[in-house]
Amino acid sequence: MEKLLLIAIPDTDGVEQVARRLRLRTVLVQPEQYARSLGQLAGYPAAAAEETPALPLPETGLLVMCGLKNSHMDKLLAALRNAGIVIPHKAVLTPTNQNWNVCRLAQELERERQAMGEK
Repeated sequence: MEKLLLIAIPDTDGVEQVARRLRLRTVLVQPEQYARSLGQLAGYPAAAAEETPALPLPETGLLVMCGLKNSHMDKLLAALRNAGIVIPHKAVLTPTNQNWNVCRLAQELERERQAMGEK
């Protein structure tokens, strides 16, 4: 099932409106759930999350796309852009990151952002 994990996103209502128009289910992840694995948060059978020290999340939050087809992902990203909703930290749920917790994902996205900025 196609769904979005919304993690500390300031404009949750705006993202949910866009998701509803595209018939995407949203899961609003609460801070007390950050230690769970992304796969568990998405409702998939997944192992327990790896232990990662808690870090502050990006102010813009994190958007995790779960099970979206490429064409649906393109429509979502375009709709968010058209609605003026900026979420720089986006990820796709993968076999590699499904056992990560929210803090581990935030660490990896920040590492990738810094690596891209250095090039």
